[in-house]
Amino acid sequence: MFRTTSRISQHLRSLLFGASVAAGVTMAMGGIVGCADENDPETHVKYLQDPAKRTPAVNRLVQFFEDAMTKDKGDRTGPSVKPLLDKIVEPMSQTCVNDDLDEKTRSKVVKFLSDARDPRGGPCLIKTLKDYKPDSTEEDVRAAARGVGPMKLKEASGPLFEAFTKIKNSKPKAQLITLDVTNALVELSDPSWESQCVNMIGKPINDRKDMNLFKDELYWQVTCARILGNLKSANAVKPLIKIMLSPIKGDMQATTMYALIKIGKPAIDPALKLLRGEDTELVEYAKVEFLKAQTGEDGKVPDAAKKPAETAYLNPAALILGSIGREEAAAPMVEALAKADDTGKVIIARELLKLPSSPDTLKAVQTVYEKTPPGLTIPPGANAREALLERMSYTFDASLVPWLVKDALALKGDEGDLETVRAATFQTTMKLMKPDQVAEVDKLYDAKINGPDGKPTQLGKAYEKEYKATKALLTECGDKLDCYFGKLSDPNTAVGDGQIVGIKSAYMVGVLGTPEIRAKLADTMPKIANDGIRFASVQVIDHFAPKGDAASAAKLQKIVDDAEATKDQKKIQSVNFFKEVVYRLNARQ
Repeated sequence: MFRTTSRISQHLRSLLFGASVAAGVTMAMGGIVGCADENDPETHVKYLQDPAKRTPAVNRLVQFFEDAMTKDKGDRTGPSVKPLLDKIVEPMSQTCVNDDLDEKTRSKVVKFLSDARDPRGGPCLIKTLKDYKPDSTEEDVRAAARGVGPMKLKEASGPLFEAFTKIKNSKPKAQLITLDVTNALVELSDPSWESQCVNMIGKPINDRKDMNLFKDELYWQVTCARILGNLKSANAVKPLIKIMLSPIKGDMQATTMYALIKIGKPAIDPALKLLRGEDTELVEYAKVEFLKAQTGEDGKVPDAAKKPAETAYLNPAALILGSIGREEAAAPMVEALAKADDTGKVIIARELLKLPSSPDTLKAVQTVYEKTPPGLTIPPGANAREALLERMSYTFDASLVPWLVKDALALKGDEGDLETVRAATFQTTMKLMKPDQVAEVDKLYDAKINGPDGKPTQLGKAYEKEYKATKALLTECGDKLDCYFGKLSDPNTAVGDGQIVGIKSAYMVGVLGTPEIRAKLADTMPKIANDGIRFASVQVIDHFAPKGDAASAAKLQKIVDDAEATKDQKKIQSVNFFKEVVYRLNARQ
């Protein structure tokens, strides 16, 4: 028994030793399997192939990206971000394309690939656009659009446009993504979309009672107008003009006008034919659309609308030609004055003042002005003479000052109308007058603004400080252009009463300057803090560029782009007025 016990003990020791060895091997193997570096992105890339580990792997890889972006201060080409993207973008995109993700995780991958702005992630973003399901995948489509637009991912053009056509702006969920999709479309502006967009903007709207339908069409047509403007599409000119002729499409007309300005020269001849009444199709279209907009609830058109319907084409044609601003439109517009009624004459004259100035156009405008009754109003309810005076100030022609003063002093009519015109005249003469014309403007101020008895009227009190500052500036700077130029970016003219000095200085740069001043003004623009001063300065650049100016346009566009990149709506709005001038500077070439 002893021997048997001993043998059993040896056997037990052998078993225990074997077990311990086996355990050691198992532990060692477990250590080898479990020693994968969890801080290595490639570890988590491998986990993407394992359904059980895929979701946490996605979360970890996204965290790696966010940490790297923080470390490199948002620089996607930085030393931490770029090597990471080289490792993880393609596997993440492939996982998305393979449909191996739940909805929440897929959205996270789409957002990551959008934020990464790496073309290797394009297949996932393209698939997301192709798979757009209205009222379901809007968030994913928004993320995809935010990626393909800035990357200008041409391969995404077809799916992006297809998604665009499915979006109905009348639906709440769709409204969350319309801006991002539009931005992507405008950034890509693929020529392959031209014919589809031309067809879309040509779709008629018979009335605005069906607001859902109107919202949808408004979104599609406005977006397409922007694309067609970027493409400088000559094929789009006539359909775009039709939008300008349709009062029902009034909400689309500002964007449409920008598109026509961008297209430039190809839009001039069709607009001139319309102005002359030679395009019978457009003339009739304008008449029908005008009457359609005037139709009452009873389905009848008021008799008073029938006569203006005959010339409903005239004002939009003048507006198009004036906004594009090419000098070849001047003579036909002067000729068109003879056809127009009093309101039409004022509108055409106002648009003539947007063209490069010449003695003939200025004389034609002065004739219209002198014959315009002080109480006449033009759409949308502005005093006609006041509208002309505002545009006259952008001629930067000080020779107009004596004529304006004489006309204002001789005006007769209703005192309320006269006060409005005199105030506008006084403002224009203050902007344009040179130091040797102060005495001339004093005549108007003393007789009609300040009151004939020397006691300030309400109007006089309103302008007292402004006039005093203007005269002090003229005394200080005289005819020295550099003196006025220095005031534009002076911090003291950016706020408060100093703005008066800054704005008048901008006008004096126009009055005393030459075309060579454009480049200096464009370079100074980022230093000008006040919107009013910038607005007047931009008009000076426009005035001195009758043949266009690509260099100044590029500088102004950069200011617009920089403002839009901040996503600050206040900054964006403060430079919005640059756009029309930029488009016109390019269109005149």
